[in-house]
Formats: sequence, structure tokens, C-alpha cells
Amino acid sequence: MTKVLVWLTEGTWQACIEAVSAIEAAEVTLLHVIDADIEEVMHGVYGGLLSRRGHDPARDLHALTTPAERALLEDAATLLRRSCETAVRRGRIEHEVVAACIDADADLLICARDGKHDHPGPRSLGHHTRFVVDHTPCSVLLVWP
Repeated sequence: MTKVLVWLTEGTWQACIEAVSAIEAAEVTLLHVIDADIEEVMHGVYGGLLSRRGHDPARDLHALTTPAERALLEDAATLLRRSCETAVRRGRIEHEVVAACIDADADLLICARDGKHDHPGPRSLGHHTRFVVDHTPCSVLLVWP
């Protein structure tokens, strides 16, 4: 059975779900990654600009992102209309996606173009997607959002 990993991002996940829906007899895992650098930036802002008094907003980031992430994965699974696994990772986005492909022993990664959508070409891929396309050890299906 083909193992398919579907990298979901806000704004493009529906196109990825449509693409994987067309693949029959596949074991599907839906992946979402949150960039861990966001927490560090929030903490830095708190320490540098807002002083050290009060509540550090970086501590609340996980509590704020988890429900939204869960909702995105649930919406994607509902749209897919078949059994699937879900995976959540935190870290450098591009590195986490590649690591998820390796950990899942994926045969195929489905992801969406996330750069300039007005014309095809290299600029239709954002920084993270370009890294993933260049480094993932499996086949990659790029879809237009």
C-alpha cells in the first residue's frame, strides 16, 4: 500500500485534500507544522520591548495554536471522507516536513505551491516548499492552491 503524507498549510490545504482524494488504496497521514521560531520571537519582543514585567505571551502560543491546528486537521479529515492519520510537529517547518517523510517512510508527499500564484515557475514555490522539494526522500506532488 502506498504511504502518502499530505502537508497541510493554512490557505492551501483544500487543494492538497482534493489531490489525495484521487489516490485510491493509499495510507494517508495529514501533517501540520508550526514554526517554533514564532515562540522565540514573541519571547524576544516581550523581553526587549515590553520589559520583563507581566505575562510572557510566548507561553500562551501553544494554547492559542493548538485549537486552530486541531480544527484545520479535523476539517481536512472531514473533507477527505476516509480514514487517515494526523501528525503535528513543531520546529523549522521545512526540516520537520522532510523529517516527517522519513519517519513515516512515505512514498509520496503532497503539498501546495505557496509562492506567487499569478504565474508558473520557480517563484510559485516559497522558501519552505523549495527546501522540501529539494530534500525530501520521496516523490512529491505539487498542486496549485
